[in-house]
Amino acid sequence: MAANNDKIQFRGKAEKEATQVVDQMRLGGINISELARQGLREKLREALSDEEMITLHQRYNQGELSDEVAEILLDDALEEIERERKTFEEAVELDRTGVFQE
Repeated sequence: MAANNDKIQFRGKAEKEATQVVDQMRLGGINISELARQGLREKLREALSDEEMITLHQRYNQGELSDEVAEILLDDALEEIERERKTFEEAVELDRTGVFQE
């Protein structure tokens, strides 16, 4: 497992030049590290299949993933899964007295 101070490094000469061009155009520059973090989060989420998201949610519920990691990987899906779970539980608890099956 990577330590918290490990760096992720990319070898993208054209990308580096592109960020420098934009950085020079803006008064005060741009926060390249923040852009990289946001982009990495977005791409990680896009790369996950539905099955992988379900597996990650199960691992989160079992305490195998921290809140921070689950938020990065699942983000809105985490909220959607939770809403669907609550809706399902409410539907199961509906009063079925007086309901007959023919």
